[in-house]
Amino acid sequence: MVDPTPTDQPARDRILSDLSLNAIVIAGAGSGKTTALTQRMVQSIASGSVEVDRMVGITFTNKAAAEMRGRFQQSLREEAEGASGPEARRLARALERIDHCFVGTIHAFCAQLLRKRPLEAGLPPDFTEVDEREERTLRREAWHRFLEHCQNQQDARLERFETLGLRTQDLLQFFETRIVFDDLSLKTSPVDRPDLKPAAEAAAEFVEEVSAQIPSPLEGRADPLIDVLMKARTLLMNRGLTTHGDRSQLLALLCAKSANSAVTLRSWRPNETFARTVRDVLLPRLQDDVLKPALSRWRRYLYPLVAEFIDDAMAYYENQRRQAGKLTFQDLLTRAAALVREDSIVRKTFQNCYYRIFLDEFQDTDPIQAELLLYLTGEDLAQRDWRRLKPRPGSLFIVGDEMQSIYRFRRADVETFRLVKDRVVEAGGQVLRLDTSFRFQGRLCDWINHTFSSLFADRDPNYQADFAPLSKIRPDGDDPVGVRSISLDKIPRHV
Repeated sequence: MVDPTPTDQPARDRILSDLSLNAIVIAGAGSGKTTALTQRMVQSIASGSVEVDRMVGITFTNKAAAEMRGRFQQSLREEAEGASGPEARRLARALERIDHCFVGTIHAFCAQLLRKRPLEAGLPPDFTEVDEREERTLRREAWHRFLEHCQNQQDARLERFETLGLRTQDLLQFFETRIVFDDLSLKTSPVDRPDLKPAAEAAAEFVEEVSAQIPSPLEGRADPLIDVLMKARTLLMNRGLTTHGDRSQLLALLCAKSANSAVTLRSWRPNETFARTVRDVLLPRLQDDVLKPALSRWRRYLYPLVAEFIDDAMAYYENQRRQAGKLTFQDLLTRAAALVREDSIVRKTFQNCYYRIFLDEFQDTDPIQAELLLYLTGEDLAQRDWRRLKPRPGSLFIVGDEMQSIYRFRRADVETFRLVKDRVVEAGGQVLRLDTSFRFQGRLCDWINHTFSSLFADRDPNYQADFAPLSKIRPDGDDPVGVRSISLDKIPRHV
């Protein structure tokens, strides 16, 4: 018989009782973390700690926000049914004014902040938000208009790029990636131009020697290596190696993924043995020893030249959006963070409006979102470095799990999670852990603990969360009746 009392019950009790405590709750899968968050919101109202219209509930997706909103409203109703006296009046008033409580995504919350103070944020009051699909169209159009602008202005960089073998269409991906990380500065320190001539001559010699072994006529279709060699020969015959662009293009051809694709030996008959040697020995050796090091030095030289151009394109795109009064999801984050960072009066106003912030799925929060949260809860209104802010007591309640982060491409990572956790603890807050799983049967919990504890132990702690074992409460067996036999007051509702 499994003890129906969760091993983490003291932490669950403290979540509902110590409402003046800033807390980060680290909760495993199926532990009822969202329920714990919404119940704390209800208890904050029932105790008189805060009015419903001065609370904020934030999560990552619209679907999760709708679920949080539904759970919060249901919990309010259930709590109000059994309440009496002042507590009952507070809960009834909260139900009447529940629409005044913001529960939604971080982007929607940022939009609300900006709409309250558009002029201070440098925005037109009637600005509109664009979704990801519309944004893709906007940035492509802005990129092409920027190139047209550069051409009309006879920008000397375009001619220089051509000389260096750079095509503007090849820079589009850099531009689109840069947009996602527009809050970071690019390193633009100049680098001495490397000499590509020795590597290019070695590449040309390889092309001539290997191309001489291509059967003529071919028995079948040309394989990827033959295609690369023919393109390289065409480049050498038509343009030679007179410019830096020609040399870098030849190196890039021979280092492309297609050059290392599977060789079709049938295409090389009767020179199959030679083709295999080229594939397995000669080309990899040439790439690793000569071509890739030279190409890497060349790209380091190009980077600061291109970075300046891309930043100008970014500024052009931002100006286009500002004139049109359109904000992307990234704009909502960066502009809201900038607003509360730069204007202490606005920051104080928002702190009075949003006295307590409840954040779910914190592992999916990137540095800009973390920055905004600490500005809205930090005690020092003059401090502009968010990493040094300490949240007011009871102003911040965070739920998340380092091991569940799946949005690293948005810079949501272990480092951000731990930085905010440290700030909360330094301000007198506490880390609470919910490790009881109400989702998995006991045998599955045992298997997960046994299997993954050793795997996590082999990972660098700077990049990987520590393993937290799950505690079991659900009995083994396929029949879920055993779960119903556990006292309901021991299990968070809506798990």
